[in-house]
Amino acid sequence: MDVLSEILGALRLRGTLYFSTEFRKPWGLRVPELGRVARFHLVLRGSTWVVVQGQREPVLLEPGDLILVPHGAEHKLADDPTTPCRSVDEVVQAAGFTGRGALVYGGEDTGAPTKLICGHFAFDEGVQHPLLTQLPPALVVRWDEAMRDSPLEGVFRFITREVTEHQPGHETVVQRLSEVLFVQVVRVWASRSVPDQGMLAALADPRLGDALTAIHEQPAARWTLETLSRRAAMGRSAFAERFHDVVGVTPLQYVTLWRMQDAKRLLTESQLSLEQISERVGYDSGASFSRVFTKTTGRTPGAYRRATRSGGGLSS
Repeated sequence: MDVLSEILGALRLRGTLYFSTEFRKPWGLRVPELGRVARFHLVLRGSTWVVVQGQREPVLLEPGDLILVPHGAEHKLADDPTTPCRSVDEVVQAAGFTGRGALVYGGEDTGAPTKLICGHFAFDEGVQHPLLTQLPPALVVRWDEAMRDSPLEGVFRFITREVTEHQPGHETVVQRLSEVLFVQVVRVWASRSVPDQGMLAALADPRLGDALTAIHEQPAARWTLETLSRRAAMGRSAFAERFHDVVGVTPLQYVTLWRMQDAKRLLTESQLSLEQISERVGYDSGASFSRVFTKTTGRTPGAYRRATRSGGGLSS
């Protein structure tokens, strides 16, 4: 089982394209903080400096480079780190941008404009997973030889073509592609980084990875510390300590977390009764499942189902 893909699939991303740009020097804009979203900026032409809140140093992006801001932190984009920045709303208003074509903004420079594709991914309000919280403030993917002929290159080229050619239905295509983009960026970043802690480190660890795969393959199994440590081929105490140190939660806490994530999916997407869902996610009765679900999410399974199907907001 590809556990990373399964986790990313459970995030229930909804991609949105903000705009493509034509910025001429001097230019600078400030993107405000916004929760439950990950923003991205892909450079097609020119270059841009990016300063992300919580990061000490500005980052220079050049053609083919992409930055993902996974926690919705405030950040600034500009032709130079010293250029004053206006808010996105002010820039859009000043440019008279209607949502169609490129966002044209900046000074009187006659050189080639900086062209970006900017968008964001919204996460379902019910999604809770350590992978999200453990991502760094910014993920940068550089265009290099390793990118050529990779799946991410294909996504870049497809998005670029759709944005520039404006064929009928291109907005819907770009939205779907942007969701693929998030998954591919995290995969590339994970393959190039060697974290010591977090979900990605756990998945890269053969022993912890085996235990996580077992949980994801059989979330309803009667997992105990003993059975999970056997899957990891480790002693119980050593396994428990190692799992907690790397993942950030205990093995049985992770079992519950993933069961609840699976339960949220079933409550939202299926017609199964609460008793059937309880059995699917490893509980002997609807009552025991409801107690855990309510304690974990702050609302009953029935209330969660009604809210998601009516389009109401979720606070958990």
